[in-house]
Amino acid sequence: MSNDKNNQQRLITSTFCHLWGISPDREQALWRSGVVTWDDFERKYQPQLSLFSGSARTTVALRELELSRKALDEGQLEYFAEKLPKREHYRLAYAFPEDTIFLDIETTGLSRYYDYITLVGLSRGASYYVHLRGSDPRPLIDAINSAKVVVTFNGSLFDLPFLVHEFGDLRIPKVHVDLRFLARRVGLNGGQKVVEDKLSIKRPEEILDMRGESAPVLWHRFRRGDEDSLRKLILYNHSDVHGMKEIFDVVAGRLTKGLRIPFTDLLHTKFANDRVPLDAKAEVNRLRRAFGNQFAAIKSSATIEDLVPSDRTPRLRVVGIDLTGSEQRPTGWCSLVGKDVATRLLSTDKEILENTLAARPHLVSIDSPLSLPPGSHLGADGEVVVKGDIMRFCERVLKKRGVNVYPALIPSMQKLTARGIRLANLFRSHGIPTIESYPGAAQDIMNIPRKRASLELLEAGLAEFGVVGNFLKEPVVHDELDAITSAIVGVFFWSGRFERLGGDKFGDEALIIPDLKTNPLAWEKRVVIGLSGPLAAGKTTAARALESTGLHYARYSIVVEDVLRQAGKAPTRKALQEQGQRLHDERGQRWLGTELLRRLPIDGNYVIDGLRFPEDHAFLSETFGPAFVHVHISAPVETRRQRYIERGGTKSEFARAEAHDVESQVYELEALAKHFVINDQTIENLISSMRNLLNRLDVTSCLSQ
Repeated sequence: MSNDKNNQQRLITSTFCHLWGISPDREQALWRSGVVTWDDFERKYQPQLSLFSGSARTTVALRELELSRKALDEGQLEYFAEKLPKREHYRLAYAFPEDTIFLDIETTGLSRYYDYITLVGLSRGASYYVHLRGSDPRPLIDAINSAKVVVTFNGSLFDLPFLVHEFGDLRIPKVHVDLRFLARRVGLNGGQKVVEDKLSIKRPEEILDMRGESAPVLWHRFRRGDEDSLRKLILYNHSDVHGMKEIFDVVAGRLTKGLRIPFTDLLHTKFANDRVPLDAKAEVNRLRRAFGNQFAAIKSSATIEDLVPSDRTPRLRVVGIDLTGSEQRPTGWCSLVGKDVATRLLSTDKEILENTLAARPHLVSIDSPLSLPPGSHLGADGEVVVKGDIMRFCERVLKKRGVNVYPALIPSMQKLTARGIRLANLFRSHGIPTIESYPGAAQDIMNIPRKRASLELLEAGLAEFGVVGNFLKEPVVHDELDAITSAIVGVFFWSGRFERLGGDKFGDEALIIPDLKTNPLAWEKRVVIGLSGPLAAGKTTAARALESTGLHYARYSIVVEDVLRQAGKAPTRKALQEQGQRLHDERGQRWLGTELLRRLPIDGNYVIDGLRFPEDHAFLSETFGPAFVHVHISAPVETRRQRYIERGGTKSEFARAEAHDVESQVYELEALAKHFVINDQTIENLISSMRNLLNRLDVTSCLSQ
């Protein structure tokens, strides 16, 4: 800086609003009365304490003035940071220009939870320093820790929280000037580029039209070997940093002029005069030398082989759907088998159902809300009836994490939400477990640019994850790429590397988010056996045999019995069947399954007796993934009739019970089961079969056939 130290500190030695009892208005009054400096204050009030409203106030102010001189002489800005109103902290940058840094970061996105810093640029005086992700952070940390003032644009909400999150031993200067809010005081609203345009601040022609959303794209291009993209990213960051200097000069100049201090014309410190020369190409060469062979090295956070080996038999089959709100607009559809994907565009619900059933998936993953906020429901016409909140728990969580997500029930989302719920119910009625996914959030977590940023880079990111298919050879639209991502979310789910976002552990709301930090061991090693089969096939006998090995026993009829008892009715077989059918029709099997699980230890191994509907299979698969093992037990009808009679029933009662609606879909469950047992011999043989099954069970590869 060309100014001498006295001129630099002149604004501070004329500042009084940091003293106890002196407001900004009183400060202005002092200046108007000719009390312009600390010396003036002491000369006027030291011998005339009575001129203040109370001598105690003046005494305290004079004592604080002595402390202020000492802090200024020793360069202790922390003192002024605590005493001076934050809106006046810009005065300290004027006083200590050599200890002031201008700082700007580039990131992969807006979420500190999922995104990361790619590059940090900072300037102190006439220097400009670049920190690139992966390099030694010590020089960056030392530069920030040694500064006394930091200047940013929107750093309060973005840059500084990101830095603190990534660098734990960072000490941000207590004096922080955020130009976004400082500029508003002189009528300059908007983002940095908007303010620069208003002030006619010019950027290099090459990056003249670049905006913040371009920075992640440049980073991802650099990671794939395009060093010129890194050069542009550095140039963009450098322009941000220098632009802040110019904005500060104008804004702080207008503010100090508005203070009407007699010597304002002496405050001509100009940070922009320290224009930092930049050779971005030379900077790239410097960084390349520092990194060596690891420069721009691509390393995916995970690949499909890390999650579910694609050579496992049977191969995992997932259908991913990027759903639209209307059959008039095509929906992206993807079939993932192992690591092979095939995509297409489908329109009607019928087409989506037919293609999905033909794919015989273990799991369907849909990009659409599949649940409603409390209070709302689907009406008789299949449309949403909105009552109460429009936002779900999962959407609030993502919002807090910095992920842009639309509430399920804003007007533009209601048709999509209703369609998603209808399709999910349809799939579940066929026994297909169906989860809700959000490709945009998944892409953020996987460090893949979203479709709006770059389709080319989205394709490259999916390929790096390890999936192969027609999307690498033929033109595809963004809906198909999002469908692939939805299917990949299904892979994360099946491998146990996910987070379930929902207010209730067993509730309908369950948005699945990939999470590589989750330890999948408990998911992989758990055992949840579900038993289905016709009347008197031996399900309960088999379940009790498994219970004796340490599994927690439960049966669906327990919930039905409780409902009957609450109504004052005896739980006879007939009453159980009728009430069970009523609950199925009115509340649904998912409600019944949820109520059953609430009665069990949260983290135990279970044997669940009495699956009767395909929805039961879907629900347990959605809740426990590959840990759920479906066993269907059957026996010849003559054998089952005889067992029923031996338990005290009659031939006609057996026929009526067998024909009841609640038993009507039992035979459909046979096709969904992983294991099939014919129980036409002794009880001992059945018990032995169950124990042998448990002993040889490989839970980590339990894929429904």
